[in-house]
Amino acid sequence: MKRLILAFLLAVTMPLAQTACQSQTSQQNAVLTLKISGETAKAAMDGATLLLKDGHITVAQWQKVADAYQFRFQPAFNLAVTAAQGNYTALSPADVSAALSELLTLTQAFK
Repeated sequence: MKRLILAFLLAVTMPLAQTACQSQTSQQNAVLTLKISGETAKAAMDGATLLLKDGHITVAQWQKVADAYQFRFQPAFNLAVTAAQGNYTALSPADVSAALSELLTLTQAFK
């Protein structure tokens, strides 16, 4: 079950993370939209919660993910959505992308 959950989590998050990390020469200014960033962060948080419920990670591990989501990603994301006047097709600013990257790094450490 742990492998299935991790496979799901990676299947959802890896293509999005790879899109954000494409070669800097051709995609130097490419970033994710706010919608994709929000969906990816939610999928990462949901995946970590499933791992916790199934006993595959500890509460302390889950708490690290939850803290990154609540205290790093959400404030940056909410500010960006406000600045974009609710336009979720707007590009994610650097602080949102950085917070998302941190969140994905934490969740991928569980594989």
